[in-house]
Amino acid sequence: MFNSRTVSVASGGLLAAAALLIAGAYFAEPATAKSMTSGETHEDNLVASVAAGGRLYDDWARETAARKPRKVHPLYPEEGLYADQPWQTWRCVTCHGWDYKGSEGMYHTGPKYTGIKGIAGKRGAEIGEVIEILTDGKHGYGDMMDDQDLLDVASFVVNGQTDVDQVIDPVTRRAKAKPAASSVYFSTICVSCHGADGRMMDTIPPVGDVARTDPWQSLHKMLNGHPGDDMPALRAFSLPTILSVLAYTQTLPSHDRLASISRGGKLYDDWAKEIDRRFPEDPHPSFPTGVEIAVGSNTWRCVECHGWDYKGNNGIRGIRNLAGAHPLAIEKILTDETHRMDDFLKHKDMTDLANFISQGQVEVNEFIDPTSKKAKGNKDTSPEYFLTLCATCHGEDGRAIRTMPPLGRVADNSPWKVLHRMFHGHPGDYMPAWQASMPPTIAKDVLAKLQTLPVKK
Repeated sequence: MFNSRTVSVASGGLLAAAALLIAGAYFAEPATAKSMTSGETHEDNLVASVAAGGRLYDDWARETAARKPRKVHPLYPEEGLYADQPWQTWRCVTCHGWDYKGSEGMYHTGPKYTGIKGIAGKRGAEIGEVIEILTDGKHGYGDMMDDQDLLDVASFVVNGQTDVDQVIDPVTRRAKAKPAASSVYFSTICVSCHGADGRMMDTIPPVGDVARTDPWQSLHKMLNGHPGDDMPALRAFSLPTILSVLAYTQTLPSHDRLASISRGGKLYDDWAKEIDRRFPEDPHPSFPTGVEIAVGSNTWRCVECHGWDYKGNNGIRGIRNLAGAHPLAIEKILTDETHRMDDFLKHKDMTDLANFISQGQVEVNEFIDPTSKKAKGNKDTSPEYFLTLCATCHGEDGRAIRTMPPLGRVADNSPWKVLHRMFHGHPGDYMPAWQASMPPTIAKDVLAKLQTLPVKK
């Protein structure tokens, strides 16, 4: 159907004549395809079947709205990364990879290693042969997918795999295409959901980050769409066009790290107020029974367990040991059976909270004497900071905001709380976060000044 080609780039853009891949890497003539309706061609149905199979390869349970398996796939290693998340072990991509090479590709080492080979060797095989493998006793998909789904997966395996080494540099992870040629495609097709900078969706990472770190996943989803969603499959476009979209996506920005850390501090303080939703009605299952908390607070607030000083509260240990840890490792803790924060927070929220825990904590004893609770600053050294940064809202005596206690009282009773909010802002409010812009010596002086303010309304 298509001749073997390599992707070529010229100074003026992608050459139209440089159109397509190695034999069978984009499409190949199928053994079977979906039944055709009036006006459709054999090739049209092949494209649709291959794209559907690509989404099933990604996450068949999500694509078909099926119940997720509760037992680990029999072929998945006991020590594997997802051994405690059974449904993940049934996703084809978990074992065979976004590059389709399994243990011989990007999964040859690292936490996602399974020792299971990929599917690249079945490119161009017989459809029936692949279906037989999918339904055998080892794979066991015959009871989980209907005949059309099995046909679509097989069609993808046989006809839809891309020879990724021809289009993505395995060392730099960059698409072998020029990005300038595709801004028009991203700006008209992708921008509606992802935004002009790729950061609009708060349920996924910025698409620029994904495209840079895992371009194979990005290419797969561009070609086939996202399981269970309305993302269009771009497989009908030429591969050079899609590669240029991938190259353009790799130029898009990440989330701003400082903004993420400060927002994570607000989520640590009161995530329900920050994301404008209610806390669960029942107490957090890990919160000690019989322990009283302040009126208006909630056992689901991170700070109720781990404290304003991050060293633990109410008999629960703190988070200081996680300072400097990789945010992904922290996210795994946040989603475990103890915390279950993924039931309430979106991807961006989880990222922000993990970034705060990793990089936003301070050693509070450098700012506050733990015995006297007095700030280690000079109240008279930096009055201009208080008068210009704080008094605008709180008033020169700290009593202007009627919905909160006098600032002087809060600073006296809980200086760690005030320090946290000085650095990260107030959840659900526009209070600035000063951690990155205020030197520690100034922060100590401002806190010392706050502790001189009136404590009564």
